Amino acid sequence: MSLREYERKRDPKKTPEPFKGKRKSKDPIFVVQRHDARRLHYDFRLERDGVLLSWAVPKGVPLEPGQQHLAVHVEDHPLDYGSFEGEIPKGQYGAGTVEIWDSGTYELLEEKRNGGLTVRLHGKKLEGTWALVPAHLSGDEKNWLILRKRDDGSKPAARRDYKPMLATLEDEKNMPRDGWEFEIKWDGYRIVAQVAGGEAVLRTRKDQDYTERFSNVAKELAKALKTPDAVVDGEVCALDENGRPSFSAMQQGGAKTPIVYYIFDLLEVEGEPLIDLPLTERRKRLAKLLDKRNRTVKFSESFDDGPALYEAAKEQRLEGIMGKRLDSRYQPGRRSRDWLKFKTHGEEEFVIAGYTRGKGRRENSFGSLVLARYGDDGELEYVGNVGTGFDEKEIDSRTTATCARRSTSGCARTRTRPRCAPSRRARSRVPSPRASASCGSRTSTRSSGRRRGSPRATCSPSIATSRRSSCRT
Repeated sequence: MSLREYERKRDPKKTPEPFKGKRKSKDPIFVVQRHDARRLHYDFRLERDGVLLSWAVPKGVPLEPGQQHLAVHVEDHPLDYGSFEGEIPKGQYGAGTVEIWDSGTYELLEEKRNGGLTVRLHGKKLEGTWALVPAHLSGDEKNWLILRKRDDGSKPAARRDYKPMLATLEDEKNMPRDGWEFEIKWDGYRIVAQVAGGEAVLRTRKDQDYTERFSNVAKELAKALKTPDAVVDGEVCALDENGRPSFSAMQQGGAKTPIVYYIFDLLEVEGEPLIDLPLTERRKRLAKLLDKRNRTVKFSESFDDGPALYEAAKEQRLEGIMGKRLDSRYQPGRRSRDWLKFKTHGEEEFVIAGYTRGKGRRENSFGSLVLARYGDDGELEYVGNVGTGFDEKEIDSRTTATCARRSTSGCARTRTRPRCAPSRRARSRVPSPRASASCGSRTSTRSSGRRRGSPRATCSPSIATSRRSSCRT
């Protein structure tokens, strides 16, 4: 065994990496290091004949019995490299951050004539049998395989699919204090992400695969997590020009719009489910796993003072805040009062420009009200429809008849929601009835698909018979 190739590639005056070493324990050691270089990978090293035999494993050491990953055989390293952690400077071979992911001792169970090894590892994370096979993949003698062997009685762990835990809407007046922490309520797509073998899959609340849609998030998540296998929960958001989460910015999808994945929970790591642990413990582990230098994947910070955070969210015109009980366990797919959401809706006055015909129970009434507001030029601009949350007792034939009378005076009746480009406007000659409605934000009329934050009434709609009513979500 020789360190000649190792020394040829490195300058001891320019890198903090060790260049020597001697045996420090009776039993041979192994180490797995996370190496965030030009391409993120894990280095698997075994002490053998005074050096560390080394393999670069792009997807990390396989954890499940029967799994096998590519392991590229690289130059031998000095024994002191087994305890090395640090930053290799730019311009040097392997430039990037090196961190120890696991270490311990091992037993050599078998060594084959072709150099293949079977070892039993005794580490903090890795415990069991692995084989290193010189497979010469693609005709390259450096391309080995590392295989997780089936130990006696071991069975492959079933992959768990986690549905997101849901929060209960609560009034800010009932905000709890002691035993709770608070976070920003992010305005984006709720995503549960599973990272396996260093590759991420992103799934929405409705179990849709959004990995391709947010491909950069998937790529950055594998780099941001200091483990090749984990399941996390968070929200993918687009940020507006002021750095605030904006669903409208998400729908417009500008090429330069920053997309960020805010992670707030850790559900599983390296095959170990964490959902029965208290929230504080899950988040503590999550904070340790995330690389805080990553600009695309960020830890969702928490705060002790809920009312102060709520006021700050209102001032910044954010969607709201979340309150979570510190000792709460994660309940996949369930809505719980251990998690509460407090929305911060702004109120705005709109003109009632018309209505759409109702269906079903509302066949003799209206389906939704067409809302507009005055633009800078004094003309009415369509802003959205509001058709949910009304008190059904107030939606009767009298409401329909009144709105019908107003339609003859210019209340434009329409069967469907107006589809207007921003430059086109729905206009009314006699826009006398008004309503004030509350909403978090409104998407651009240029966006397609889901409408987010359109005005939504939840009040008694005496709108058509009076000059003004107050409508809130």
